[in-house]
Amino acid sequence: MFSKYLGRYNDVLLFLVLIPIINTINYHLTYATIRWDWYTYATYSIDTITGYIAWGLIKRTILWMDKAMPYEKALIKRLLLQLLITNLVAQGFIILATESINALFGDGPLPTGFYTYNLFIFFIWILVINGIYVGFYLYDQWLLAQSLREKDKKLRSKGFSVALGNSTRHISFDQIAVFYVEDRTTFLRTKIGEQFVLDDSLNKILPVLPAEVFFRLNRKYIVHREQIKGYRKEINGKLLVEFDSGTSMKTSIVSRTTAPEFKQWFTIAAPRF
Repeated sequence: MFSKYLGRYNDVLLFLVLIPIINTINYHLTYATIRWDWYTYATYSIDTITGYIAWGLIKRTILWMDKAMPYEKALIKRLLLQLLITNLVAQGFIILATESINALFGDGPLPTGFYTYNLFIFFIWILVINGIYVGFYLYDQWLLAQSLREKDKKLRSKGFSVALGNSTRHISFDQIAVFYVEDRTTFLRTKIGEQFVLDDSLNKILPVLPAEVFFRLNRKYIVHREQIKGYRKEINGKLLVEFDSGTSMKTSIVSRTTAPEFKQWFTIAAPRF
């Protein structure tokens, strides 16, 4: 999923600004006194470029992990491995780059503080960068949930559409008692006894209905929750479902394989529309 939204929130622009800020903060945390001469400007520029490359490696790692281990499958495991791998990749590159530059232009080994204090600071910033991308993911999930909620709200307010000649009638879900098949024809029956012939099969009708309110009992019936008075077990594992008068039938059979799903659905209180 990261591949769908990385960059969607201007992460390039964000980190073009953020990396120099991070580098500036690092300098003030590392050095008590900063002399802004040519040497400082040169090292600051090198460190900033190194920061950009490290950020790029972190982003590439997150994109790779998104394909190998999506958040949805194992959230905690993914977060822990992401923090571990991004730190190894980014800090490994920082150490290699720093040692190489020091070997070429330095006049001695790196100070011990680089491997203690400085790397600890880098670790903190890598956590911050990971947190930003996790925030992107959570924000994307929130937008997706909002979109689905709006679609669901629109669906529920619209109800079910029935073609009547050249016109269309919208029947709210709380008015519908049952969809059923009889003599290879699909019907909709309302709670007040109105009946309509439908063009679509039950297979096509079921996906557009609120799942917590309607249940397909078998090949013949999709019933509104409020029309079911109760059920009882049969010897062969099937269920005998008893209906209210609005369905025009008294009972129907739920197969043994569908019975567990029906019982779980029936125990959940369904909201009214």
